[in-house]
Order: sequence, then structure tokens, then C-alpha cells
Amino acid sequence: MPKTHPKPAITIIASRKEFASRAATVRRVLASSLSALKQENAALEAYLVTNEEMRMLNMAFRGKDCPTNVLSFEAKGFPRADAGTRAYLGEIYLAPKVIKDKKEDIRLLAAHGLLHLLGYTHETERDRMRMERAEDRLLARAKRS
Repeated sequence: MPKTHPKPAITIIASRKEFASRAATVRRVLASSLSALKQENAALEAYLVTNEEMRMLNMAFRGKDCPTNVLSFEAKGFPRADAGTRAYLGEIYLAPKVIKDKKEDIRLLAAHGLLHLLGYTHETERDRMRMERAEDRLLARAKRS
């Protein structure tokens, strides 16, 4: 009997109805990326938020009084009762309007946010290059799935 892998638990929450159409895209990229990264037994939440909501988060956590495209908050081992036996990775916040205005790719930013939850950074040139290579691999895989 073939061994089956659990599906990751991905919760997508859209704060506005108009963001709901992006939820399936974000879910698909995150699921594909978690599989590629051998993180099938993971749980995470992704929020699609307004510019104002993102501005408030950016101010509260980074001291920057402007909206940004993506923010990630690692769980760092913090358990979640509703995650069950899954490893809870944390939360990703995406601002679809910021992303659209900047002509960015929400798929890339979802993968970027996930990599931050897994400890990737872009503080140094080496870290940035490592993260960009990982993003490229994850997007290529997501496009095939």
C-alpha cells in the first residue's frame, strides 16, 4: 500500500469580498510550495487584507506608517489547538491592492511569505540570493500544478 502524505492545513481569510478571487491562487501556491519543501504536515494562515489593515500591521510591528505588500509572522513553536498534530508555521498577510498597484505577483509574494515562516531572510546578499532561488523553484512548481 503506497504511503500517503497528509495535506497541509492552509486557512485563507479574505477581509473583503473582492479579495476572495485571489484566495484560490494563494492556496494553490502555498500547498504546492509546502509539498516542494517537504512540509506537508504543516498548518498556516494567510490573510488577504486592505491597504489600511496592512498599514496598521506594518506600523505596529515594523514602525513603518505605510502599507506593504507582504508580512509574515513566524509561530516559532507556538502551538495552535486547531492545528492538531500539524506543525503550525504562522501567519502571512498579503495586501492585494498594494500588490496590484506595484504590478507584483501575488503568487511570488505568497511563496516569499512562506519562506519567511520557514526561516529564510534577505538580510545579506547571500541570504537574498538563496531566498530568490527558492522562490523561483516554488513558482515554477506552482505553475506546473
